[in-house]
Amino acid sequence: EGIFIGQILGEGAFAAVNIAMPLVMINFSLADLIGVGASVPISIALGKKDHATANNVFSCSVLMIFATAVLMGAVMFSAAEPLCRMMGADDVLLDTSVRYLRTCALCSPLASIFFAMDNYLRISGYVKTSMFINIGSNLAMPLVLIGLLLSSPMLANLGILAFSFSTLFQLVTLPVEFNASSRAIQTLESTGADENEINGSKK
Repeated sequence: EGIFIGQILGEGAFAAVNIAMPLVMINFSLADLIGVGASVPISIALGKKDHATANNVFSCSVLMIFATAVLMGAVMFSAAEPLCRMMGADDVLLDTSVRYLRTCALCSPLASIFFAMDNYLRISGYVKTSMFINIGSNLAMPLVLIGLLLSSPMLANLGILAFSFSTLFQLVTLPVEFNASSRAIQTLESTGADENEINGSKK
């Protein structure tokens, strides 16, 4: 991405993006932090066949990621100018840095969940699915930029489709698992599980 920005948009745009990028990566790293941290108790619970606990941890971690992303996005959007100045943007680069940071801030909630979902797919046994999603999302931006560089709508559209598919899969996976805790408890109750076990799953 940096190669295309530098070569097509120029060194000013490349410098502006790099001024804002550390702030964007801090935002994504918080999502990864929660995702990786939650993966440990989820993996332990899955190993014990305790699906109710695993689903509870998953639901709570997704809520935490979303809330954190909304908060960070709001801070980055509202304080974009002073943050970029703090990172060293001068009057020449400030406008471009602010626009890039605010664009990333608006996409923060969905993008953060996208980053974290990779951890959940792998610990749930969907290693190949995770691999294909990562390949698709990582190929998307270069395809779009190459398509724009070569004036090839086909390549640009292919890149957009690849990223759209990856994003759509993440969004479809999320609501399927989001309320999984309640469904797991209902399954335990319908199978006549011990009351102590059901109460423990609700904690």
